[in-house]
Amino acid sequence: MTRRDYATSELALAAAASARTEDDLLLDLGAALAGPGATRDGDPDDLRGRANNWFDRNRDELKGRLCGHQDLERLTDAALDTAAVADLIAGITGRPTAYTVAAIILKRGLLWLCG
Repeated sequence: MTRRDYATSELALAAAASARTEDDLLLDLGAALAGPGATRDGDPDDLRGRANNWFDRNRDELKGRLCGHQDLERLTDAALDTAAVADLIAGITGRPTAYTVAAIILKRGLLWLCG
């Protein structure tokens, strides 16, 4: 895979995440956290709870990576912005999940995390 192909696939993942609703993203994150074999067909309240608990547990580390950067304050939930945030948090979440987490953060707004 060339660097250009990699960048294109990264942007496609970011675009897919940014196009989803926050609730869909929470269900996706909850299913990913539930482990192998888990699907979004599980109990939606349980999946949302897993996702929100993950944010509670990782809030300080996310804040450390994202808050206080003036250039990030103007980000929206657009694909390029989602990709930029995913790059900053990939070490916390792992690659595919980074796009989901980044999109949730941007849909909620950085003030939700940093305020």
